[in-house]
Amino acid sequence: MSRTASIISGLLMLLISVRPALSDPRNLLVGTWSVDVSKLTMTDAPKSVTLVLAEVDGGKYKMTVDIVDHDGARRHGESTFKPDGTSAPAVGTADYDLVSMTMPSRRILVMGGGFKGHPANTRVFSLSDDGKHLIETVVSHTPEGTPHTRVDFWTRTR
Repeated sequence: MSRTASIISGLLMLLISVRPALSDPRNLLVGTWSVDVSKLTMTDAPKSVTLVLAEVDGGKYKMTVDIVDHDGARRHGESTFKPDGTSAPAVGTADYDLVSMTMPSRRILVMGGGFKGHPANTRVFSLSDDGKHLIETVVSHTPEGTPHTRVDFWTRTR
Protein backbone atom coordinates (compact mmCIF):
# COMPACT_ATOMS: atom_id res chain seq x y z
CA MET A 1 0.00 0.00 0.00
CA SER A 2 1.36 3.44 -0.86
CA ARG A 3 2.05 6.03 1.81
CA THR A 4 -0.84 8.21 0.54
CA ALA A 5 -3.29 5.30 0.61
CA SER A 6 -2.11 4.42 4.12
CA ILE A 7 -2.69 7.99 5.33
CA ILE A 8 -6.15 8.13 3.72
CA SER A 9 -7.05 4.75 5.23
CA GLY A 10 -5.92 5.96 8.67
CA LEU A 11 -7.94 9.18 8.38
CA LEU A 12 -11.04 7.24 7.32
CA MET A 13 -10.68 4.94 10.32
CA LEU A 14 -10.31 7.97 12.61
CA LEU A 15 -13.41 9.63 11.14
CA ILE A 16 -15.43 6.44 11.50
CA SER A 17 -14.45 6.12 15.17
CA VAL A 18 -15.09 9.82 15.96
CA ARG A 19 -18.47 10.08 14.22
CA PRO A 20 -20.53 8.32 16.96
CA ALA A 21 -19.15 10.70 19.59
CA LEU A 22 -19.99 13.75 17.50
CA SER A 23 -23.48 12.54 16.66
CA ASP A 24 -24.42 11.70 20.28
CA PRO A 25 -27.84 13.36 20.68
CA ARG A 26 -27.83 13.34 24.51
CA ASN A 27 -28.09 16.68 26.18
CA LEU A 28 -24.88 17.22 28.16
CA LEU A 29 -26.71 19.12 30.91
CA VAL A 30 -28.66 16.05 32.03
CA GLY A 31 -27.57 15.16 35.56
CA THR A 32 -27.52 16.36 39.14
CA TRP A 33 -25.95 19.71 40.00
CA SER A 34 -25.15 21.47 43.30
CA VAL A 35 -24.72 25.23 43.53
CA ASP A 36 -21.57 26.65 45.12
CA VAL A 37 -23.27 28.53 47.97
CA SER A 38 -19.99 30.19 48.98
CA LYS A 39 -20.17 32.24 45.76
CA LEU A 40 -23.83 33.30 46.03
CA THR A 41 -24.12 37.09 46.22
CA MET A 42 -27.65 37.30 47.65
CA THR A 43 -28.61 38.17 51.21
CA ASP A 44 -29.74 35.21 53.32
CA ALA A 45 -28.28 32.78 50.79
CA PRO A 46 -29.56 29.21 51.02
CA LYS A 47 -27.54 26.46 52.71
CA SER A 48 -27.83 24.28 49.60
CA VAL A 49 -29.48 24.12 46.19
CA THR A 50 -29.65 20.95 44.09
CA LEU A 51 -30.88 20.90 40.50
CA VAL A 52 -31.71 17.69 38.62
CA LEU A 53 -32.31 17.68 34.88
CA ALA A 54 -33.59 14.39 33.47
CA GLU A 55 -34.88 13.24 30.08
CA VAL A 56 -38.44 11.91 30.09
CA ASP A 57 -40.66 10.46 27.35
CA GLY A 58 -41.74 12.34 24.26
CA GLY A 59 -38.69 14.57 23.88
CA LYS A 60 -39.36 16.25 27.21
CA TYR A 61 -37.19 17.01 30.22
CA LYS A 62 -37.99 17.29 33.90
CA MET A 63 -36.19 19.83 36.06
CA THR A 64 -36.40 19.66 39.84
CA VAL A 65 -34.88 22.12 42.26
CA ASP A 66 -34.47 21.41 45.98
CA ILE A 67 -33.47 24.27 48.26
CA VAL A 68 -32.50 24.29 51.92
CA ASP A 69 -32.91 27.91 53.02
CA HIS A 70 -30.56 29.72 55.41
CA ASP A 71 -33.00 28.97 58.27
CA GLY A 72 -33.25 25.25 57.38
CA ALA A 73 -36.66 25.42 55.66
CA ARG A 74 -36.92 23.16 52.60
CA ARG A 75 -38.43 24.03 49.22
CA HIS A 76 -39.03 21.85 46.16
CA GLY A 77 -40.00 23.02 42.68
CA GLU A 78 -40.35 21.20 39.38
CA SER A 79 -41.41 21.46 35.79
CA THR A 80 -41.68 19.03 32.90
CA PHE A 81 -41.10 20.82 29.62
CA LYS A 82 -40.38 20.41 25.95
CA PRO A 83 -37.27 22.48 25.04
CA ASP A 84 -38.99 24.22 22.13
CA GLY A 85 -39.96 27.48 23.82
CA THR A 86 -43.55 26.52 24.63
CA SER A 87 -44.85 27.35 28.10
CA ALA A 88 -45.01 24.69 30.79
CA PRO A 89 -46.37 24.88 34.35
CA ALA A 90 -43.93 25.08 37.25
CA VAL A 91 -45.15 23.75 40.59
CA GLY A 92 -43.97 24.00 44.16
CA THR A 93 -42.01 27.21 43.74
CA ALA A 94 -42.64 30.73 44.98
CA ASP A 95 -40.59 32.10 42.07
CA TYR A 96 -42.40 30.68 39.02
CA ASP A 97 -45.71 29.24 38.01
CA LEU A 98 -44.87 29.15 34.30
CA VAL A 99 -41.62 28.55 32.41
CA SER A 100 -40.45 28.46 28.81
CA MET A 101 -37.25 26.59 27.96
CA THR A 102 -35.07 26.14 24.91
CA MET A 103 -31.89 24.17 24.39
CA PRO A 104 -30.05 25.75 21.47
CA SER A 105 -27.24 23.23 21.92
CA ARG A 106 -26.38 20.20 24.05
CA ARG A 107 -24.45 22.57 26.36
CA ILE A 108 -26.96 25.42 26.85
CA LEU A 109 -30.38 25.75 28.47
CA VAL A 110 -32.28 29.06 28.33
CA MET A 111 -35.21 29.52 30.69
CA GLY A 112 -37.73 32.34 30.91
CA GLY A 113 -39.90 32.32 34.01
CA GLY A 114 -43.15 34.01 34.93
CA PHE A 115 -45.21 34.34 38.10
CA LYS A 116 -48.87 35.36 38.34
CA GLY A 117 -48.91 36.70 34.79
CA HIS A 118 -45.70 38.76 35.13
CA PRO A 119 -42.15 38.11 33.94
CA ALA A 120 -39.87 36.83 36.71
CA ASN A 121 -36.39 36.45 35.22
CA THR A 122 -34.34 34.81 32.50
CA ARG A 123 -31.70 32.17 33.22
CA VAL A 124 -29.03 30.83 30.91
CA PHE A 125 -27.25 27.64 31.95
CA SER A 126 -24.05 26.85 30.06
CA LEU A 127 -21.75 23.87 30.49
CA SER A 128 -18.06 24.47 31.13
CA ASP A 129 -15.52 23.03 28.71
CA ASP A 130 -14.58 20.26 31.16
CA GLY A 131 -18.26 19.20 31.53
CA LYS A 132 -18.04 19.30 35.34
CA HIS A 133 -19.40 22.78 35.97
CA LEU A 134 -22.51 24.69 35.02
CA ILE A 135 -22.48 28.47 34.84
CA GLU A 136 -25.89 30.06 35.38
CA THR A 137 -26.49 33.67 34.40
CA VAL A 138 -29.67 35.13 35.90
CA VAL A 139 -31.08 38.36 34.45
CA SER A 140 -33.81 40.11 36.42
CA HIS A 141 -35.12 43.67 36.75
CA THR A 142 -35.61 46.01 39.69
CA PRO A 143 -39.13 47.41 40.21
CA GLU A 144 -37.94 50.50 38.30
CA GLY A 145 -36.96 48.35 35.32
CA THR A 146 -33.19 48.40 35.72
CA PRO A 147 -31.64 45.10 34.61
CA HIS A 148 -29.51 43.18 37.10
CA THR A 149 -27.30 40.19 36.30
CA ARG A 150 -26.09 37.51 38.73
CA VAL A 151 -23.84 34.55 37.96
CA ASP A 152 -24.08 31.27 39.90
CA PHE A 153 -21.70 28.32 39.72
CA TRP A 154 -22.80 24.68 39.87
CA THR A 155 -20.84 21.43 40.15
CA ARG A 156 -21.96 18.11 38.69
CA THR A 157 -22.59 15.58 41.44
CA ARG A 158 -23.99 12.81 39.17
